[in-house]
Amino acid sequence: MERDAQFDVLLGLLQTFEREGVLQHLMLIGSWCLFFYRSASPKVGEFPAVRTLDADFLIPHQRGLARDVDVPSLLQELGFVPTFYRSSQWVVYDHPELRVEFLAPELGRGSSEAQTVPKLHIKAQRLRYLQLLADYPKRVTYQGVTLRIPEPSAFALHKLIVSGRRTGGAKRRKDLEAAIAVLDYVYAHPRELTMMRTILHRLPKGWLKTLDGLATTHYPVLTGDIRERLRR
Repeated sequence: MERDAQFDVLLGLLQTFEREGVLQHLMLIGSWCLFFYRSASPKVGEFPAVRTLDADFLIPHQRGLARDVDVPSLLQELGFVPTFYRSSQWVVYDHPELRVEFLAPELGRGSSEAQTVPKLHIKAQRLRYLQLLADYPKRVTYQGVTLRIPEPSAFALHKLIVSGRRTGGAKRRKDLEAAIAVLDYVYAHPRELTMMRTILHRLPKGWLKTLDGLATTHYPVLTGDIRERLRR
């Protein structure tokens, strides 16, 4: 598996988070998941290579956070500098090779303010549709580090939904490319396809209707599974 300086920064971060007991409470989401899907796949080329500045960590919930860990201090020791967004009280952490962001599912009516996570001394930006990822974790191990990422089918469906919320440009194109690549993988593997159909069965109908419109344009084979669920 090809690596570079950027990935070495990410791996060092994951190792630090695991050593300090933080990693078990986080889920790595976003395009870096493609790297770990690739690393776990016996077939070369099943997933596209990843190049992204952002390492996004989802905090599914705060239950079980019994230990107090000063995550900002850990990040600064690794060379990350905090950037504060006054409007939302959100903080991101920048390194010459990587940006780290903490996210949380937006539930109910939502809020524009970041969610405080007192035990980790951080604030997480709340975004819609992240519960889709939080509900379907997959454990992977890479060079002795065990982390959680979303199931590939949850990742693909989320990327497809998010692409529809983009106004255009490179980010929308990358979201679509990632969604299509992982959907190709899902439809080629019966276990993954079963998981995707399970997820579709549990999604709210409003989300399914959103996915149906996007799938019709970008991945028509998916519409059959979506519409079967909508008919029930």
